Amino acid sequence: MKRATRKLRYQDVVITLLATAAMICIQPAAMLRASAIEDGKLANQPKSEYSARRQKLLERIKDGVIVLVGAREEDFGEVGRFRQRNDLMYLSGVETPAAYLMLVPANLSADAAAREAAFIPRRNLQQERWTGVQIGPGSDAQQAFGIQEVAGADKFNDRLRAVLNPGTGSNGSRAQPVKIYTIVPKGPGSQLTREYLFVESLKRLAPGVEIVDLSPIIGEMRKVKSPAEIALLQKAIDISGEGHREAARTIKPGAFEYEVQAALEYAFARNGSERPGYPSIVGSGINSTILHYNQNRKRIEAGDLIVVDVGAEYSYYTADITRTFPASGKFTPRQREVYQLVLEAQRAAERAFKPGQSTMGELNQAARAAMKASSVRDKAGNTLEKYFIHGLGHFIGMDVHDVGDYAKPLPVGSVITIEPGIYIPEEKLGVRIEDDYLVTETGLVKLSAKIPSEASEIERVMSGAGAGSVRR
Repeated sequence: MKRATRKLRYQDVVITLLATAAMICIQPAAMLRASAIEDGKLANQPKSEYSARRQKLLERIKDGVIVLVGAREEDFGEVGRFRQRNDLMYLSGVETPAAYLMLVPANLSADAAAREAAFIPRRNLQQERWTGVQIGPGSDAQQAFGIQEVAGADKFNDRLRAVLNPGTGSNGSRAQPVKIYTIVPKGPGSQLTREYLFVESLKRLAPGVEIVDLSPIIGEMRKVKSPAEIALLQKAIDISGEGHREAARTIKPGAFEYEVQAALEYAFARNGSERPGYPSIVGSGINSTILHYNQNRKRIEAGDLIVVDVGAEYSYYTADITRTFPASGKFTPRQREVYQLVLEAQRAAERAFKPGQSTMGELNQAARAAMKASSVRDKAGNTLEKYFIHGLGHFIGMDVHDVGDYAKPLPVGSVITIEPGIYIPEEKLGVRIEDDYLVTETGLVKLSAKIPSEASEIERVMSGAGAGSVRR
């Protein structure tokens, strides 16, 4: 009897496995069709956004083929969570690992219309037992991504060779070799990237082909945010505000910096953030004077100031917010006067902004002038602008230090930080206040205005009052 029961259970297991495999086979099409019908979005942006960006890029580039290389699962090792390359994501919304994107302008060769194609790996049902259901090439993927063609990644090299060797046009003339526009990585570590390996393979495959760096062109596009992008940034900012509130509730003498980090990153995840936009900075005491300190291991002592510089990422867009908290819940007179000076420097930069004219450098000068004009001094009697040792701010978006030209006037639609700081190591005293602003035709809009920054507001939040919640 036991033997018969064991056999029956084995049969049940086999049937279950077969049913699971069948579900894996049919699931993607159903899931993707439903998703497309319900909201037509990829990473919380309409598919039409991505299509419009591709069209805009093709209108600008008419003398070459655009090729973008996506990230692979193995790029992130055992502990990293997959995240698509920003530029490929910006143009396609395709989060599938090991993807390629190819855009061919109209009339590039004698008989070619404009074409766009994504290349993604074919489905591997055995691998999907580890990774979950993946979408494969074909009509379902084309519908899901809103891209003309989604082919197998195994076809990419043949398509690339055809582009590099266009052959003869319909009029019998020999077509000229095209340029390839792609991301050409530079700087430390660039030789380890998939983009670098792709460029090197291009040089071997077609030694005479002209390779043009696409980064500055896409950078100009990404600098100005659409309403959909601004909405995602606002969500990231609101979630970051929840993290700061949790930090304020957790900070106290005897707590560890990592406890504060855990509390605020829990708030990120609880409110829908996929990950922090950058390593969270929780620096207490002397660590408050270290700009990018993120070890977060020190015990918080009574009398410390704690600089909390964190930002939640939401659907590939990251906030960047800094607040400074007193460990004991109240600023000392010295801490308060330095804090107020940093806050006034931030407001001076805000007031100095002139739409269509101001550069980040000019706002920086306004903040420094406010520090220099103040009566607040160090122990030697010096004004405190000498302790403001970094730039005033930067663009934010898909990167925390996003693309953009800092020498030009800040364009309408860009989003920036304004983050003055004063760091006095001999006093173990560091203060930074950072907020996020949308540049409009009439001035700056403070997207992080709901996150408390007045000294009295900071103290009130630390006392448990003024809790608030994220906007849904």
